[in-house]
Amino acid sequence: MNPYRALKNKNYRNFWTAQSISLIGSWIDTTLRGWVAVSLFSEDKAAGFIGLIAFLKGFPSIFFSPVAGVLIDWFGSKSILFYTQLLDAINAFIMAYLVWKGVLSPVFLLILSLAMGITSGFYLPSRNTFIASMMDKELLPNALALHSMIFNVARMVGPTIAGFIVKYYGLQVGFIVNAISFVPLLVVLLIIPEEDKQINGKTSLRKFFADLREGIKYTLKDKVISSTLLGLTIYSVFGMPFGMLMQAFVKSVVKSDIVGYGLIMGFMGVGAFVGANIVAAINPEKLLKLHEEILLLVIGVNILIASLYPKFTPYSALLIGACQSSFFNITNSRTQLLSPSNMKGRIMSLYSFINTGGSPTGTFLLGLLGNALGVRNSYLISGIILLSYAISKISLVNYPKISRSNIER
Repeated sequence: MNPYRALKNKNYRNFWTAQSISLIGSWIDTTLRGWVAVSLFSEDKAAGFIGLIAFLKGFPSIFFSPVAGVLIDWFGSKSILFYTQLLDAINAFIMAYLVWKGVLSPVFLLILSLAMGITSGFYLPSRNTFIASMMDKELLPNALALHSMIFNVARMVGPTIAGFIVKYYGLQVGFIVNAISFVPLLVVLLIIPEEDKQINGKTSLRKFFADLREGIKYTLKDKVISSTLLGLTIYSVFGMPFGMLMQAFVKSVVKSDIVGYGLIMGFMGVGAFVGANIVAAINPEKLLKLHEEILLLVIGVNILIASLYPKFTPYSALLIGACQSSFFNITNSRTQLLSPSNMKGRIMSLYSFINTGGSPTGTFLLGLLGNALGVRNSYLISGIILLSYAISKISLVNYPKISRSNIER
């Protein structure tokens, strides 16, 4: 089966291309912000501060993702997505200006990270719902896999470009590159026609909370979706910090610099690219029935390997990247396809709530743990937790069955 078949859709192809550029800029930005944090603090404080930045960039999603879900179902995903990307572009320009003037302080860095956290609460659910609005159901898993592919290619390329820019041109140029990378995406979003249905009738605060409760009730009642989101929660909190604390791990455990960090993240991106290509070629019905806890088992083992034998970190990152990409494709596709069209925005907002809220929460907690016990030990603990969950799920839990009627509703 052609792993690039979703690109036959012109609107999706244009969006996919523009997003590729924007995501590379975003990974340049992520790399540079983390390295700025490492530079601002001593080695024993850096992990905690990086964790705090990640926390502020994701924790607001806990509050705003559910709000985004209702607004998407009301007004359409494209409008919400456009304004979040516009605000992120402004944020990047402000960051570039502060670095250029030499007035960036920890307080400014935290404020801008918080602003990104607020927009991220709207970004992920609106992006996923927007992709779903452009695609037929049989092509949706492939479209999501292709999006994961470019995300991970960006993760591979972005840190490498960031290291090159810092070495030869300075930090401010990297942030400017990120700001400019939003332009093609904003233009494409203006061109692609709105395909979401707007809400019929009046909107009100009472209706907002009623619709929000309806989405949460449905999610908890559906055994397949709720089981999928439980696994997502475990991985977001204890697995995602592997990459998000990598700057501190590279500096204190691997004993390398930003070039070494870029190399490790590049390996992780290569693995993710391979994983996304494999998943993109799998039949949608088969994809939805895969057991993602096996992937969590492999990830947990490799986090432990990196912790115990730091020189093997690039190779562990390669396997973790492949499994992580596959994990998100499976859980995202299953949640999208099993969500009724009239509440897709709300259910996907809960997916985003866990993904973007759990990850920074885990990074913040493990970062604090890293300050107290060392980054290596915080990695060891996260690996053990992932392993324990995966083994218990494989051994004790029967995964709910998925039928064609679930997908076609």
